[in-house]
Amino acid sequence: GINAEYGKQWYQRRVRAPWKTKVYTPDIIGLHNEIEDFARWMQPTKEEMMLRGCVVERVKRIVHQLWPTARVEIFGSFKTGLYLPTSDIDIVIFGEWTVPPLRTLERRLIDNNIADPATMKVLDKASVPIIKLTDTLTKIKLDISFNTNNCLKSAEKITELLKQYPCLDKLVLVLKQFLLQRHLNEVFVGGLGSYCLTLMVVAKLQSCPRHRRGRLEDENLGVLLIEFFEFYGVRFNYNNTGIRIHDGGSFFNKNDNAEMKGSMLCIEDPFQPGNDIARASYCMFIVKESFKLAYMWLKRAVIAPSKPNEQVFPLTDSILGTLVKVDRGIVEYRNWIKNNWVYLAKRLAPPESYTHTAHHLPTRLNKGKSKKGEVWHSIARNEEELSDTPTDQSAGASSDESDRLTDDISSDAST
Repeated sequence: GINAEYGKQWYQRRVRAPWKTKVYTPDIIGLHNEIEDFARWMQPTKEEMMLRGCVVERVKRIVHQLWPTARVEIFGSFKTGLYLPTSDIDIVIFGEWTVPPLRTLERRLIDNNIADPATMKVLDKASVPIIKLTDTLTKIKLDISFNTNNCLKSAEKITELLKQYPCLDKLVLVLKQFLLQRHLNEVFVGGLGSYCLTLMVVAKLQSCPRHRRGRLEDENLGVLLIEFFEFYGVRFNYNNTGIRIHDGGSFFNKNDNAEMKGSMLCIEDPFQPGNDIARASYCMFIVKESFKLAYMWLKRAVIAPSKPNEQVFPLTDSILGTLVKVDRGIVEYRNWIKNNWVYLAKRLAPPESYTHTAHHLPTRLNKGKSKKGEVWHSIARNEEELSDTPTDQSAGASSDESDRLTDDISSDAST
């Protein structure tokens, strides 16, 4: 039938674990090594980091044309480094408004050909009103909000936790991709957002006896992933229990607070005690079931196989690859950026500032502010000279090709 054919087409577009660099043993050690390689493959390239910085600069310039005194800040996964290749960029604008000027900014972004009108959504009825859009040139997605002060504190908190828990970033990247492919990562449709997901991982790590003994740094990532799925998929009592991460972390009876007992998942705001930041995740029962199934599968795969020498990952030769998929559209999109970034760099302004990623960039990108434009265009010239493909040829294909790749990514995600 139609569904069978559609599923067949999607399966054909899957990539055999693109992070796979070696033959992994079908056990907990092999899973640990796979998670390491997955996180390494997911790390942004220098081209991806630079283009994201330039997209932010494009939006910043439009904002300052409209409101010269407004302040534009980055938060979320782009600020902390916990972003996937197709993750949104979160931007917040601070200014003197009684009502967020969502429609004003929407019109200006469209008029300046920065936002694709077909992809733009203005969520003015949401608890935190935002503009969702896709950059026309790079196909990078953005979420723009106004005057949300706590978002900057949240990014600082996550950065602090990343230093405290060296394994946190790898676990979060795996779990974010796990939720993304199941369409359970968008808060505005009831999914589990990146911030709440990260705090759930932290809460689990805080409750781990090995953490209290100071032995978590060298922990097996496969063990931690399985324990996370078991804890939130099987053992956690969502009816009565809330999550608190400040002061070393603890769990509490959420029914003691009338404002917290209405939602399935309850996570107390680290900066506002009594405020439940997970109440919008009304599809948490589906997330829980997904975690449970993942735990059951991993337990069978690496802990207690039902038959001796049973191979439980015949399709990808990868245990992690049976839970976390990367479709071909994402791989092609990353390759498109790599092959066309010289052309894109010429059309984009040099980024005014870099986020967490600055220390990963080549030394030549970390020059003083006064020469930033010189450095940027010098890089573009150098890369063009070294490129096997002429820049004008890349330019000719880039727009149509990016549209096709974006359609592929969207099609695969909807599957």
